[in-house]
Amino acid sequence: MKLIKKLTALFLAVTVMTSVSACNSSPSSDDLKIITTNFPPYDFVRQISEGTITPKMLLSGGQDSHSFEPTAAQIIEISEADIFIYTGGESDAWVENILDSIESDVVFIRMMDYVEPLCTEEEHHHEEGQHHEHSHEEYDEHVWTSPKNAMEIANAISVAMNEADPDNITIYKNGFGTLYSELSALDKELSEAAENLSSPLIFGDRFPFLYMARDYGIEYYAAFSGCSSETEPSAAKMTELIEAAKKYNVSKIYHIEFSTEKVANTVAEAVGAKTALFHSCHSVSDEDLKNGETYVSLMRKNIEAMK
Repeated sequence: MKLIKKLTALFLAVTVMTSVSACNSSPSSDDLKIITTNFPPYDFVRQISEGTITPKMLLSGGQDSHSFEPTAAQIIEISEADIFIYTGGESDAWVENILDSIESDVVFIRMMDYVEPLCTEEEHHHEEGQHHEHSHEEYDEHVWTSPKNAMEIANAISVAMNEADPDNITIYKNGFGTLYSELSALDKELSEAAENLSSPLIFGDRFPFLYMARDYGIEYYAAFSGCSSETEPSAAKMTELIEAAKKYNVSKIYHIEFSTEKVANTVAEAVGAKTALFHSCHSVSDEDLKNGETYVSLMRKNIEAMK
């Protein structure tokens, strides 16, 4: 929090200086300036603009939003943007701290405002179908992991782009139409894959797929909750994962991107299974960006991993 206060103070000081010189300068481009915190909205903007806009993404090269702190330069960039898209929740608390400090016409899109939030600690468990709710309510931030949510978020982004840049509304409407069709197809594919599951998914890792599990009726076991900072599960949890893997005779133990894979490897070795990547799409590697991966392409790889 001290760093946030320092950054905010620095932002205010620089804003005063830049506002003085702004009268004597003109924008170098008429393109919409859009900044996103993570990959899903970054990709949606690319798709909606049909490649005419490449937004700036704050989390790059696999950075984790849970430990992200913006630089003063990044805060200034946000203040100069047309649209800023962020998730909301605990890891984006810094955004809420700078909102009142920004005296410009930036349109802020908070993705969690367009979905029904779920508590991080709420567990959707296996065959009993029980919900274990805890008194401490911290909402899961990984709202995009359900294509149903992704469609709502993409629509909100499209509306904001249309309003901010009506001269290019035809491009944006066409791009959104194509993206929405792809997300609808993805929704159907995931529904079919979930219906064909013969056992719960076993994650030897964090589980940032609570919205996907809710919307598609997917049962699961996981070493940690979606936003957990833990790295070592308890002995009881390890026993639970191994016994579940044996009970359902699973062939795959899943891990997420940028994981050490330590827990998944241990469980897999104990039951004679293989490990498989299940991508949360939260952050992508530079290689994924270079290879042209999209939200839809990564989610389709998840569907293949489920089969």
